[in-house]
Amino acid sequence: MNRVPHCAECQFVKMYDITYKNYYCDHEDRINDMGNLGVDHPPKTSPKWCPLRDK
Repeated sequence: MNRVPHCAECQFVKMYDITYKNYYCDHEDRINDMGNLGVDHPPKTSPKWCPLRDK
């Protein structure tokens, strides 16, 4: 069964708590250079540029 990956379960999600909780993707094959996922919480499903969607 193919399912969309969830960022909350991903090992590549990093959170930086500076002013807000900023979530980033740390996967080296990501298409998005910044890897920004969201503020205060990761997205419910991975973005379209997620490298794990193809697997």
